[in-house]
Amino acid sequence: MKLSPLNGVPFRAAFTLVETMISLTVGGIILGGMILSFTTFQQVFAGVDDYYRATSDQMRVLDFIGQDMRRAISGAVSNSTKTLTLTLPDYIDESQNPPVPRTAAVAAAGTVTYGTKGVQPTAVYTISGAAPDQTITRVYTPTTGSATTTTLTMASANYQFACLNPSNPGSTANFSFGGAGQPTSVTVQLTFQPKFNRFNFVNARTATLISSTILLRNHL
Repeated sequence: MKLSPLNGVPFRAAFTLVETMISLTVGGIILGGMILSFTTFQQVFAGVDDYYRATSDQMRVLDFIGQDMRRAISGAVSNSTKTLTLTLPDYIDESQNPPVPRTAAVAAAGTVTYGTKGVQPTAVYTISGAAPDQTITRVYTPTTGSATTTTLTMASANYQFACLNPSNPGSTANFSFGGAGQPTSVTVQLTFQPKFNRFNFVNARTATLISSTILLRNHL
């Protein structure tokens, strides 16, 4: 700081050009750091929020699959195409107004059929979209009327699911269940990719795997 006489006043304080430039530089660095910190915190918040939304989606998908699979008559798993197809009992006659419960027919073999044998509702779980924004959908097709598609995952986190035979857990081969001699339970596994690791296809899923082994209550 330079002191100089002015109008009889002995001295007056003032900043030199160098001091001003240094001050502006320091202030710019501080301001830039604050902006960078704010942006980073926003990104971290978005990543954490995305992660917890994805975990909530996982539980929702398991709830839907568990509910359908426990009451399913039969089903088929295609791990190659990431598709789970469930044949459901036709408990309700939705062609009536209001809908009414169907009468159960018992076959000679002791099996119970609701509605028309061989014509039953289906629920198909598939993966839709392209990576890294894949979602899981459920398509319900009743015996009468049009199919209904429900997107079960709200976040776009490149979801994957696999259904395994608990008797052969190391195999990802396609298989059917619900018939005589077929599996009595199915293990469902779901994973997703966190927001900041969407393109790390090998390791990004490691900490996101959840699974549930579901017993088939209507197994023959």
